[in-house]
Amino acid sequence: MFLARQHAALLPKQAAGLASLPNAILTRIAGRFKTEEEYTPHVNLELEQKYDLPIHQLLTRMPVGSNEGAMVMEQYVGHVPCNGALVPTVTGDRLSNGVATVAVDSASPIVHLGVYLGLGTRHETKASAGMLQVMKHAWLGTTTRRTLVGGAREPIQCGANIAFTPGRDVTSITASCPRDKADLVLDHMVQNLICPEFFNHELHTPIARAAQTSAAELANPLNRMLDQAHQLAYRGTGLGRSLYYAGNSGIDRDACLDFALENFRDSNNIAVVGVGFDADTVNVLADEFLWSLEGGSVSSPPSAWTGMREAHIEAPGAGGRALFLSEGAPVGSKEALTLDLIGYLVGGSSAPSVARGAVQTKLAVAAGAVVGGPFTSEAVNISYRDSGMFGLSVSAANGAELGDVLKSSIGVIRGVGQGVTDEELQGAKNRLKLSVLNERSSVSGVLNSTATEALAGGAARSAGDVCAAIDALTAEDVVAVAKKVASSQPVLVTYGSAEDMPIQRELI
Repeated sequence: MFLARQHAALLPKQAAGLASLPNAILTRIAGRFKTEEEYTPHVNLELEQKYDLPIHQLLTRMPVGSNEGAMVMEQYVGHVPCNGALVPTVTGDRLSNGVATVAVDSASPIVHLGVYLGLGTRHETKASAGMLQVMKHAWLGTTTRRTLVGGAREPIQCGANIAFTPGRDVTSITASCPRDKADLVLDHMVQNLICPEFFNHELHTPIARAAQTSAAELANPLNRMLDQAHQLAYRGTGLGRSLYYAGNSGIDRDACLDFALENFRDSNNIAVVGVGFDADTVNVLADEFLWSLEGGSVSSPPSAWTGMREAHIEAPGAGGRALFLSEGAPVGSKEALTLDLIGYLVGGSSAPSVARGAVQTKLAVAAGAVVGGPFTSEAVNISYRDSGMFGLSVSAANGAELGDVLKSSIGVIRGVGQGVTDEELQGAKNRLKLSVLNERSSVSGVLNSTATEALAGGAARSAGDVCAAIDALTAEDVVAVAKKVASSQPVLVTYGSAEDMPIQRELI
């Protein structure tokens, strides 16, 4: 292993004779070692000096269970320490076999690893629907190198919790661990890319868990509406495939191995991100465990936007919800960044500005003038590698007012196409930059943002680069993108009480 070799190279500086240890320690710990032998510390002492942070900044105590007196355990915190720097240094590279690597050097003895695959549920077919949701729960199972018990236990012994998260466009495998255990943990993360097995007797539990977790996530109305919106916008293929498992009885060992062989071997479709490493270390680690993969020709199924479709989901209660989405822009593009900015221009972020006790956002003011009950209205911007969705998510406690909330909110978005003032534009830019800095100060934000940019074919950008790109946007850029969105063919999904909603063609 690379880190083990790195430690061995430093043995002359770190070694100490066993003769210097007390006899009691020699007897109890050293065992059969001879006193003239040398031993090496458990960790690399030079790196310990470089990445020296108090342990309380790296761990947080979390209760396990909801009962009083529940066990408390340590977990790694989600922020990225930078040793006084405003943002960590981001370095992107690409190995000779095509694997993209991103190093985010931070001052921490705890490192965070992410292996991102440029595939998602859009790569599933009718026969393999739900495959990635099942693999999520089977990822640490038996491989040609490890048993089921070893695959599940060894990461825990390293203090790592490996998470497999499938998406529509990108699937992530992430983990946090001590620096000197990174090579072993990364080996576990990628073992099913290299030598999968997926035995049938081990798939029963993952299939049951996939059904349970999918049902739990679809109990959230917004998840169910987004899934329906994707099916409408992309006609059920590519990005229109459901993100969830729906009871496919055809998933077995052969189906899993066929899916893995077809989709997991393309090194051009993989990005490895290391938070807490320098670029050379990430390159060596990625090359050590992914050298056997070769660049292939796996391409994403086309996902042409269709639009002009609508659907309703029945639900009890007097309230209603609606999603009104138009075609957006690909991840990492200037248009996608401009759509984020439009979201902050209309005040549709998850944290609206508050002044003197009143919510001062364009969406809230417009809807508040026409409805009397509680409501919500916010902008939605979702980007994929070759497409995107932008629009509105609204709700009303009184379903009869849902249409009024949606129509007023659509009017606000269209108003952006008529022009914006310099003051409004600068305020929106400042709020968007603050959001970017907050996102990239967290481990998950750094991993996801840099990996998706690397997979999309561009260079991974630091927070400073993104903020500079935001500053470069002009009012003309905003107006042009707003007009383009307004001319797109939207999809409409309603949920709950929506009898008084206008039909889709009355909204455009």
